[in-house]
Amino acid sequence: MAKNKKKTANHTASEAKLQAIRHQKRFRARIEELCTLLAGPEYFSLLPQGAMESMYTNRYPVLKAKPAAGTNIQKSKVVQFNKLMNTLMENQYLPIDNGNKVALSWYLSEGLILINFVYILVEHYPVNAEKLKEGFGDYFPETESQLLIENIVDELITDTCILLSDLNKSIFKADVMNIACFDISTKQNDILIYEFKPQHFSLLIEGNIHNTIRLGWISPDFDWVWSRVKPSLLGFPAGSLDIPLDIYIQTHALNKLQERIDITPGIMHSIAFLIFHQDKIPHHFSNGKSLVEYRVSDEKVGYFVVTMNEAKLIIRTFLFLTNDGTPEGKKLLKLVEIEKEDKKHLMIDKLSTFNAYHFERSEKMSRLFQEAGCGSLLKLGHLQEFSLNEVKDKDPE
Repeated sequence: MAKNKKKTANHTASEAKLQAIRHQKRFRARIEELCTLLAGPEYFSLLPQGAMESMYTNRYPVLKAKPAAGTNIQKSKVVQFNKLMNTLMENQYLPIDNGNKVALSWYLSEGLILINFVYILVEHYPVNAEKLKEGFGDYFPETESQLLIENIVDELITDTCILLSDLNKSIFKADVMNIACFDISTKQNDILIYEFKPQHFSLLIEGNIHNTIRLGWISPDFDWVWSRVKPSLLGFPAGSLDIPLDIYIQTHALNKLQERIDITPGIMHSIAFLIFHQDKIPHHFSNGKSLVEYRVSDEKVGYFVVTMNEAKLIIRTFLFLTNDGTPEGKKLLKLVEIEKEDKKHLMIDKLSTFNAYHFERSEKMSRLFQEAGCGSLLKLGHLQEFSLNEVKDKDPE
């Protein structure tokens, strides 16, 4: 029994040693390729003796996200954050002035180790120091290339936060200032995740209690920024007292937005926030209600129906562009006499099912929707990849 345990221990130790050797070989191969891509094939041979050992010993920990101190974020959400972040990173490449491109994931690991070695540690290795600095100087801290990379990383992490956010539940924000891309002296390389809970209110609206959420998002300073708009910007007669009012969105409106646009909630909800931070907010005002244009990928897909109640602006519901009650829906009715129930039956009252018809491939149908003012919907087929529900293609005729 003791012999078997000893054999197992020896085998485990041998495997660990082999794995370490393989890891070092891969590290060396990547450093060599990065030298070629970033500076030129001759630069790997210019690295001083002991450089590989120094870089490998001082390499950064794996880039990962974890909950910030004092937060109580579910472990499953942290795992989801890391998976999503890595998935987004897989498709990101950094363009290099010499025509090459480098995988972002490589640059944020071995690439930064190489750059920072040349930037700092090469001073201890005077041989070829100036030549190495000349070759890699474009990527040093505070250079144009480094600032570009910081922006790319910041946008990627922001996108990850948005994709995981949901106004019904939580908004996520991440602090990236402790990672190697922003701090070459870091020993952690951790992205810190914060979770913010939206404010829910039960409001009396026209004699009935409705569940609402105060519309807002998280600022770069990790504070809530609440949406506030002057009523006149939405067409409401404000008289002499036209002051910004808080905006609340009914959970019913969020449900209709999800049902009719059917893409990742965080994308839709962040758009809802941004709509009311425009200098001019496109809208149609009639009968005490404002139809506020809602756009995805800069294409109009529908309207928020907004009313003013008790010194508050309330988003009551969301109308898809073809729905009755929209200018486009009314025009569509006149053109083809298509009723509300027909739209539901044909399923052209939702973006996902509308896209499934691929009306843009039919000259006749494309012309019809263009004439009704729904041409913007024909340009959004690419959003199917963000749909939460898989919809099979349909015959456009």
